[in-house]
Amino acid sequence: MIVIAGDAVSYLKLARRLSALAVIGSFVYIGIGLVSLLLRWYQVHMHFMGMGVVTFAAGVNISFWTSVTRRRGSVPATVLHALALLSLPAGSLLGWGKVVVALVSLTGLLFLLPLRRRSLVYLLELYSFLSLLFTVFGSYQGIGAWVAVEWAYPVPLIYAVTLHALPKTYRYRASLPLALTTIVLHALALAGLSSSRHLMWASMLTYLGAARLDLAYLELKSVKVRGALPAHRYLIAGYLLLAPLLVLSWFIPVDALGLLHILLIGFVGLHIYAHAPMMIPVLLGIRNAKRFNYPALILLMLAALSWPFNREVALYFLSGSLFLAVYIVKP
Repeated sequence: MIVIAGDAVSYLKLARRLSALAVIGSFVYIGIGLVSLLLRWYQVHMHFMGMGVVTFAAGVNISFWTSVTRRRGSVPATVLHALALLSLPAGSLLGWGKVVVALVSLTGLLFLLPLRRRSLVYLLELYSFLSLLFTVFGSYQGIGAWVAVEWAYPVPLIYAVTLHALPKTYRYRASLPLALTTIVLHALALAGLSSSRHLMWASMLTYLGAARLDLAYLELKSVKVRGALPAHRYLIAGYLLLAPLLVLSWFIPVDALGLLHILLIGFVGLHIYAHAPMMIPVLLGIRNAKRFNYPALILLMLAALSWPFNREVALYFLSGSLFLAVYIVKP
């Protein structure tokens, strides 16, 4: 039972429980999406799989907020935000998805009030919710409205989490000029220009530069606890694989649906795989076997790259990567 209390500690517990609820809900949505694909229910697959990934990224972000602010935030905004996230797939299927998207955006903006205004994470989080809100009013020709949602929300959330957490973990600073360039490129991609795909890929590559992965790799030696080193190596490997994924996929001739699958399976998926084995057990309160293995990451990258050419092969790669990802955690 969740008790809403007024003190900061109770608020943090509430936010983390809602974060866990959103993550569990995302697993259910992704499961429905995978099963519906096997049954050839393609419309159901599109809604539940895409919204499952969005819900997962946003659910983890709720926990991220609480760790950054360390202060009491808006309880109603937190509750409404989690409920709006959980209703995203139903909203998209029933035709009132724009209302739910607007609610996700507005409650997220309220949640940002406790953040320090001059911080990079505040800027990136603010942009992520504004870009999502603009999809409600946007008219997208080159990319569909729901594709725009999935471009507008998980991607800048990933920017916000990485550009705050990675430099903080390995004791260096992200590149502010490259971070601002990343936002500009992302905003131009969402504007529906004919070059949207190239602008989006340029934004993601620029983000990798802003994150200074070279410094993160060099600072692995700062990890003093020997038992934690495999987890850190696995994390950095997930990030390093993003560069070849983006370069190899940039010029693959695909339609908007193909771009969406490369983005969600490859870019978003690699971030999820890199962080989930460390975060999800803590978030859900379960044991972690810590069998970190790189084939899980490689198979996921192969699934993203092969999807435009052979979806059945891509599904085999994806299934194998999911099995190995679960194997990391499951005792």
